[in-house]
Amino acid sequence: MKKNLLIFIMMLTMVGFMNAQVVSDFEVIQMNLMLGGAEDLSTMTVVPNPDPTGINTSLWVVKFVRDKDGVPWGGFWSALPEPVDVTVNKYVHVKVWKPRISPLHFKLEGGAAGTLEIPSMTPQTSIGEWEDIVFDFTSKTGTYPVISFMPDFEDPLALTDDIVIYFDDIMVNNDPTPNSAAAYVIEDYEIIPLNLMLGGAEDLSTMTLIPNPDPTGINSSNWVVQYLRDKDGVPWGGFWSPTGVDVTTNQYMHVKVWKPRISPIKFKIEGGAAGNLETLSMSPQTSTDMWEDMVFDFTSKTGPYPTISLMPDFEDPLALTEDIIIYFDDIILNNDPNPITGINVIKNDYKVSVYPVPFINTLMLNTTVDLKSLIITSTLGQQVVKMESLGTGVTSINTSDLASGFYFITCYPVYGNPYTMKIVKY
Repeated sequence: MKKNLLIFIMMLTMVGFMNAQVVSDFEVIQMNLMLGGAEDLSTMTVVPNPDPTGINTSLWVVKFVRDKDGVPWGGFWSALPEPVDVTVNKYVHVKVWKPRISPLHFKLEGGAAGTLEIPSMTPQTSIGEWEDIVFDFTSKTGTYPVISFMPDFEDPLALTDDIVIYFDDIMVNNDPTPNSAAAYVIEDYEIIPLNLMLGGAEDLSTMTLIPNPDPTGINSSNWVVQYLRDKDGVPWGGFWSPTGVDVTTNQYMHVKVWKPRISPIKFKIEGGAAGNLETLSMSPQTSTDMWEDMVFDFTSKTGPYPTISLMPDFEDPLALTEDIIIYFDDIILNNDPNPITGINVIKNDYKVSVYPVPFINTLMLNTTVDLKSLIITSTLGQQVVKMESLGTGVTSINTSDLASGFYFITCYPVYGNPYTMKIVKY
């Protein structure tokens, strides 16, 4: 009887998780800048596409501010959540927008067939417009866990001023023709549309996607939205998005925020049959300069809503004397009114730990023992993730394809018995 009751309780809990909607977690692949020392101030951010014309009309792209004091190999490297496989699909495509003609390099690392860094198959031909650049990896086969991209490989570097380069849509197929269809996409940098709510020409507020400047507390994710809040803005400054949510079952909206001051926060759902609702967070903000989960109550409404809005600094009248920077992340709709108050970590003999729990699209593994493999299985025993040759340290596990619910993660050390832990995905 007790066993049946436990299973029933687990099923009820799982239903709550499975119904949760991740509106956006703003995650893209981790881009580790390749810099030339303290004098190299190059940066990468994800910004609205400044030139949505020609072959690239997507909403978001990467902006690479290329410092004149950089190095020829300036760009990024990334340990991919899922390795790229060039067994069948051997051509890597990247859309680029550059202000000058220069070579481009792409590199695959960590595969059994050996590392390969190559220039593009054909040279860049255009400036000031989008162009699909193709890289030929037909000499390699198998999986590669690490990629690098160098979009301006002039050697020696002879810049006299900083330049801005944009790139987008890193994909793989078996067709060397520019603009051919993707077999699979490594990263397209698309997140939900963030339409700024501004107060006129004097309001220069902006939103960009940047590496998390404070990956502590309840938010250790790689990417967050940076909201530069102009002092000449309006109380309702923030964003609206044509992103649909359904508040029939899940009626509490969660948003993680990081703010330099205490002020009211509002969230709005619009366009539903039950009428619009703009509401303050259930509990006021209590912390500055740290991540806090704000929760908004929509229990008075039901049904689908095609539009959402977030106003993270609703001071009325607005009395800022200087611009401020606010960060936000992880917009999640569920049926739990309780804010997240800490990063839950599951530890096993303090040798293997996984976090956060519950997780969303990324699960972090930290181990002090050499692991030869790990497997994640569903409660029905189905294998859903397998990774090998992990070693020690921190590993990021891409769980975006997993359905919400309970899972078991088993880690197999090179020596000793395996570690098994129960985890749950929102």
